[in-house]
Amino acid sequence: MAERLPIAEIVHLIPGRARLRIAERRGDGAFFASVAGGLTTIKGVQKVEVQPFTGSILIQHRSSLERICAAAREARLFQLAEGQGKRATTAAQAINPKVLVGLGLGSLAIWQLTEGKIMPPAITLAWYASNLLGLLSDHSAEDSG
Repeated sequence: MAERLPIAEIVHLIPGRARLRIAERRGDGAFFASVAGGLTTIKGVQKVEVQPFTGSILIQHRSSLERICAAAREARLFQLAEGQGKRATTAAQAINPKVLVGLGLGSLAIWQLTEGKIMPPAITLAWYASNLLGLLSDHSAEDSG
């Protein structure tokens, strides 16, 4: 019978970056070195940092965390806790922080316009918002590719 895999829980998750914790293997340096080595061979993983003392694994990635964790399970490294796969999928669909800031600056620009403060506050805020949202240049295509 196959040995049970350690259970990983998602501690923090934003698109492209995830922190997992394997509490049951906390302090096991050899285990975390093995996990780090195994994860770096998975397609889409850019960087892995492990903290054996806390049982933490930081993964910077380009592909979905769900796919990376499935590959880790197949490689017998660890498995996600029950129900954590859905969390990985929905967090990957989170709004880009640049979009939130851009929308916030755009809203401030509109507010400044309604207050009659056209130069420079409204125009400056609108300029920053449009740059963040990629409205004035084609940098958004470079960032996503």
